[in-house]
Amino acid sequence: MGVQSFVIKHLKLDRFEPNRIVTSNVVGPKVLCAIRAVELLYVTIALVIVWCKSASLTAYLKYFTNLTFFGIFAYLLSSTIWSVFYIRIPESERAHWVKQGNPWWGYTHWLLYSSVVVYSVVVPIVFWTLLSKGMSSWTPMAMYQNISVHAMDGVFGALGELILSRHFLQPVHSILVAGVMLLYMLMTFIVYASEGTWVYPFLSWSQGPIAAAYYIGIAICLFILFFALYFIHNARNNFFKERSARMNPELEHSPVNEKHQGDKTELDTV
Repeated sequence: MGVQSFVIKHLKLDRFEPNRIVTSNVVGPKVLCAIRAVELLYVTIALVIVWCKSASLTAYLKYFTNLTFFGIFAYLLSSTIWSVFYIRIPESERAHWVKQGNPWWGYTHWLLYSSVVVYSVVVPIVFWTLLSKGMSSWTPMAMYQNISVHAMDGVFGALGELILSRHFLQPVHSILVAGVMLLYMLMTFIVYASEGTWVYPFLSWSQGPIAAAYYIGIAICLFILFFALYFIHNARNNFFKERSARMNPELEHSPVNEKHQGDKTELDTV
């Protein structure tokens, strides 16, 4: 078994359905494309402003907020590009078109979605509960930046996609989502070793046992959140099953294999 086959099998990537990138349970493909294009424009402007206001590239990349916001940008950019091409294809050919090309584009998009929808909840919660002190002294620009990367990220990446998308989460992907968080935590130690300061105050080990509690608590909450979203996604897809079929009649031209042996939570989703 090759490396690719091993990864596909154990991450269950072969269960991905590419039409979920460009279709919605509640709106048609054209409306979905337009909404994501508007979101992409807002995120792009905010991303550029925050980047330009940073002291350096290193100063920008060391914050988890900025990394996750860039992830939202990448997700919306790829989704919008897929949608633009999708709506230009004749309706009778769309179901076939989404299955063409290298499947790894779709696999990567699915994994990116899993991280975006989870981190877009984690970041606002952590920021507004632990890091948003001194709001009264914020300048208008600081207010705009903080709302964009600590609130609008949740609107676009979590709430918006939860309402609009047809994606489902795969339990095994929680390991990758947690793995990315772990790598970031390790990076903060490197930043501390080189700069002598912690990126976020609550990560500082000078607090003693409470620091360990923060690390463990965030890890536990991450898994709880992932599986809560997992069940919400499945319930949503089942609830909107009939509406999804009406919004996406083009999918009827080519059967979509959505039933997987031994995976009952994904049965009968459209």
